[in-house]
Amino acid sequence: WLEVREIKLLVEKKSLVQNSTPPFRIQKVTFKEAFFTDETITQAIVLLKKITSLKELEAINCELEGQGRWDTKKITSSGQSFVETVVIIKVTIENFHLFLDLSSMESQINKLKRLTIASSNVFMVPCSLARHFSSLLYLDFHDNLLVNKRLDETICEGSWPSLQTLNLSQNSLKSLEETAKYTSRLPKLNNLDISQNNFGEIPDMCEWPENLKYLNLSSTQIPKVTNCIPPRLEVLDVSANNLKEFGLQLPFLKELYLTRNQLKTLPGAAPIPNLVSLSVRRNKLNSFSKEEFEGAQVGTVHLSLMECQRSLVVSLICVLVFLVILLLVAVGYKYHVVWYLRMTWAWLQAKRKPRRAPPKDVCYDAFVSYSENDSDWVENTMVRELEQACPPFRLCLHKRDFVPGKWIVDNIIDSIEKSRKTLFVLSEHFVQSEWCKYELDFSHFRLFDENNDAAILVLLEPIQSKAIPKRFCKLRKIMNTKTYLEWPAGEEQQQVFWENLKGALKS
Repeated sequence: WLEVREIKLLVEKKSLVQNSTPPFRIQKVTFKEAFFTDETITQAIVLLKKITSLKELEAINCELEGQGRWDTKKITSSGQSFVETVVIIKVTIENFHLFLDLSSMESQINKLKRLTIASSNVFMVPCSLARHFSSLLYLDFHDNLLVNKRLDETICEGSWPSLQTLNLSQNSLKSLEETAKYTSRLPKLNNLDISQNNFGEIPDMCEWPENLKYLNLSSTQIPKVTNCIPPRLEVLDVSANNLKEFGLQLPFLKELYLTRNQLKTLPGAAPIPNLVSLSVRRNKLNSFSKEEFEGAQVGTVHLSLMECQRSLVVSLICVLVFLVILLLVAVGYKYHVVWYLRMTWAWLQAKRKPRRAPPKDVCYDAFVSYSENDSDWVENTMVRELEQACPPFRLCLHKRDFVPGKWIVDNIIDSIEKSRKTLFVLSEHFVQSEWCKYELDFSHFRLFDENNDAAILVLLEPIQSKAIPKRFCKLRKIMNTKTYLEWPAGEEQQQVFWENLKGALKS
């Protein structure tokens, strides 16, 4: 959806989409407070046709300086329009009395499905043009200047053949009989809004469209209801009038709105047996009679549990929601869901970083991943042996080499990327510590995804792969597929261990 505000279009022959690459995906364009002339309107219509994805066009609070002398030949030759919905609200035309009827635009309107022209001083549509709106389903002319004489031309025989919904509210219609007669020319009309027109009176009989189901007659100053109201209606709104009673026979009516009238009694139930919804707010009701409630017996009325026991249903829903939340918390705790979510978030954050540091940034031979409970062996035995070797190895330890104040995960990632190898010191403490559950195991994910050869495993004590928690799936897998070094008890075997470890670090 592209919205363009306060623009004055220029008459240029270059494309509006000249720097874009098809296929276009714009589906809606809105012009707000824009300024048009006859020339720029023509050019805009031609250029917008090139956006074949465009389905909806809006113009709100715009100004048109011209008389409707558009280059229709150029518009027609530019091809088919794919726009299905046009909305025009509060458009000002300076020389409105000189404006043409646009009767030469027939070829551009036969694909339209929805048209709204509101608050724009529309007083008629020529019959010749109206007959070409062959696909239009929805027409909204609210808040304009339509009068009954012009309505005869606007809704002539054969016009708007597919129209289903028509809004003529807030116009200057005076005769309900004529309005009904003209709209009866619309064979498929089922929804009509003629509210906020000053009819003042209502005839005894009217001619309406055969398929009319929804009629809005609110705020029309009618003093009563007569057989002018179509008998096959399903929804009727006669709110905000001067009605003192309502006694019509409407066997198909399902919704009736009588708000803000002068009713002293409820409408009878028998004439409207299928009524589902009745609104009688802001009337002068002061008594109820038995006849007003005649209709279906209480025993035959089927109300939902929500309607009968609302508080009970709400309480049950709250209890069920609480139990579901409790269950989810229990399942999450048992299967470490929170830990996995934290790991996923950290993994996504890390994915945004470069995959590997450039060779010039590698400054360690190995990053050492170990449990705090094994720190004595790591820091006093392994570090001394490796860093005092000839030549010495450069090791990265979190205690001394992490940047203070930096997020722990970033420290781990940076250290791994700046190290040729990652050395894992495995023990029972390692697989049980919270550190390994999150920060260090996260580094394992990143490392193993990139390069299995960069990992060196050192077992301080015997540990079965099946004893490793399931969430260490990568570690379980690598222990089953990769040779690892075991810390021996004897001094002679320890010397061989150090030689093997040094060889692995150099490889």
